[in-house]
Amino acid sequence: MQLSNGEKWVRLLRAYGPVADNDAQQAEHVDMLAKYHGVPKVAFVHPTRADLLACFPRDTGAFRNVVLTGTAGEGKTSLCFELIQDLTNRAPNGNQGVEVVTVPTPSGTRKVTLIFDVTAWRKKTNGLLLPEYVDVLARMADSAFGSSSEYFVLAVNDGQMHELFRALPPDAPEGVKKLEHTLIALHARGERDGGERLRLINLSAVASEEIMALSLRAVLDRPEWACFHDEATNPLFSETSSLTRNYQALTLPETRAKLVMLARIADVTGHHLPIRGVLCLLANALLGHPDARDHVIRPGTEAAKLAAKGEPEKAALHRTLFGDNLSSAARRKREIYRFLSMLHIGKETTNDLDELLIFGTRDGGLKDEYDELVAPDPFHQRNPTFDGLLRRYIRGDTTTPEEAEEFLAELATERRRVFLQATPALVRKYQLWKTTIFHHAGEYLDEILVPLDKDQKPARIHMRKLASGLNRIWTGLLLAENATEVYLATGLDLTTSPVSDIYLAQIEIDAEPAGLVVVRRPNERTPRLVLHLQSKEFSFSLTLPRFEFLFRVADGAMPSSFSRESCADFLSLKQRCLRDLGLKASDRSLHLIEINGNGTIQRLPIHLAG
Repeated sequence: MQLSNGEKWVRLLRAYGPVADNDAQQAEHVDMLAKYHGVPKVAFVHPTRADLLACFPRDTGAFRNVVLTGTAGEGKTSLCFELIQDLTNRAPNGNQGVEVVTVPTPSGTRKVTLIFDVTAWRKKTNGLLLPEYVDVLARMADSAFGSSSEYFVLAVNDGQMHELFRALPPDAPEGVKKLEHTLIALHARGERDGGERLRLINLSAVASEEIMALSLRAVLDRPEWACFHDEATNPLFSETSSLTRNYQALTLPETRAKLVMLARIADVTGHHLPIRGVLCLLANALLGHPDARDHVIRPGTEAAKLAAKGEPEKAALHRTLFGDNLSSAARRKREIYRFLSMLHIGKETTNDLDELLIFGTRDGGLKDEYDELVAPDPFHQRNPTFDGLLRRYIRGDTTTPEEAEEFLAELATERRRVFLQATPALVRKYQLWKTTIFHHAGEYLDEILVPLDKDQKPARIHMRKLASGLNRIWTGLLLAENATEVYLATGLDLTTSPVSDIYLAQIEIDAEPAGLVVVRRPNERTPRLVLHLQSKEFSFSLTLPRFEFLFRVADGAMPSSFSRESCADFLSLKQRCLRDLGLKASDRSLHLIEINGNGTIQRLPIHLAG
């Protein structure tokens, strides 16, 4: 069957999605598919590309050995291929996971061995690397710490790097052991250079939001999308197809900005989104369909059948973006869907929004808000059956558990649709972050991260709320909501008592310099909360989950009831804080904390008999 230009592009894009036959999206497979269809692959300049190429200056020959690491799908193989192209002006062979090139330089010919598929390259017997592979690592160590004219590029996942060195035989050369210790230490410390001839480039250090922004441009700004105009008679590209509607919705500036924002949240919640995962997300968002054979539309007969069947709202963007067209097992296999599932977008009930969704067309007092927030549906992606489910719910006709479950599921989907299409102003106005697990994510982004981006300090009011949360968790007492001090206290067991009412010290927020600050250190994307006491300090990473917990507790949530895991985390932080600041109860006198009516404390001295 002869494919049109638009269909060829969709075939290629489909290979990036969660389909069974995509050969794990390996660079070699995508390159072959792109060549076969004559369509350039999805590509952008990787943020680490310049750093990698700078390690191989052909004008001087002062090369470095490079280890490319990171999670799977970061683009390590593609970077190796680009380096081969740059050094040799020819396409890579891509065979057996290793390639050797020679490069003439003014300082002599340089031999570069690139190992871009460690799994295919390494061979073991009884769990130990065979001698010839140990020899390669020994030559790499000699080059890294010596003066050899042979250089190496090793592309390896984080876990594979540890596995590779754990498979060394006991009699491995000392140089290889030095290479192991150097690389693992560099990786653990977030550093790059192990001398003049060795560099570790960690692709996972690239911010997820940068990867998302680059991927969005690479996928959405392609000239091949002219197919919507040039091939409008094709059912796949007609105005009523789910692909057309999803593309239109995804290209809205508000939607693109929302995805970049979610990627930033991934970084500050301990998730990293690799390129492969982001491209999978975008491909499925555009082409996903629950009625397709493998849940991702393929051009031709299948696309025509789906178009004739109608119901494009079943594959609406607010469904496919979150993988609703996929099985739960398929979503669990991919980190990006696990991250989105963790956010619970749309699954958290909020009285104000639910009132609009349920009564917005029936209560004249809600009409303006409904028309502003809920009614807009420019690409007809709202489920038309929702109104019928809503009427049955209001009338009390929803009598079976199955009907109730269907209505609640569609209500959650409506919340997600509203969240996804809302402008930042509407998100703030209607407090839409409360439809997610992180009610205070907007404050974290706008009041903590944005000021730090501008080299400014977060506002004092937010610092006081953080202090209030710390006070309530670390003392176990219901202290003031708007604290001006952080109280450091302990219990009779000195560390882990749920109620710590033995006063040790206090940190003044409004002092000069301030005793409680939020900073972002070089090469760290997550800010740190720092407590200063005299000449000592204690700090911890202020992730979004920790920020959320502090704010929820400051608002009155009981720490252990709201989240036992977070409560245990902060009790552990408290022990470290008391240790690092050198605080302990006196053996001559104690000061017990008593709460005043305004939530502040007074200290009651108790003198111990000597």
